[in-house]
Amino acid sequence: MSPFERKMSTLNRSWPGWLPHLIWRAHKCPRCNSLQFKPAELRSCDGLLGMFALRPVRCMFCWRRYYWLAFHAANQV
Repeated sequence: MSPFERKMSTLNRSWPGWLPHLIWRAHKCPRCNSLQFKPAELRSCDGLLGMFALRPVRCMFCWRRYYWLAFHAANQV
């Protein structure tokens, strides 16, 4: 394993809890591999993140909250 790969795997495990968790590529839950999401409840920072087309979603099985890049309204997820 190269130093770069080691650093990347360390970054994935130690994501700070106060930062929003983003789903970039496949809309699949990183924890339980579910493909089913529903719109999440709105929080105070969601308006600011919405300016960058990030929408809050919640996994239907493990109830983790994530953001993903979407150019449509959150209720259409």
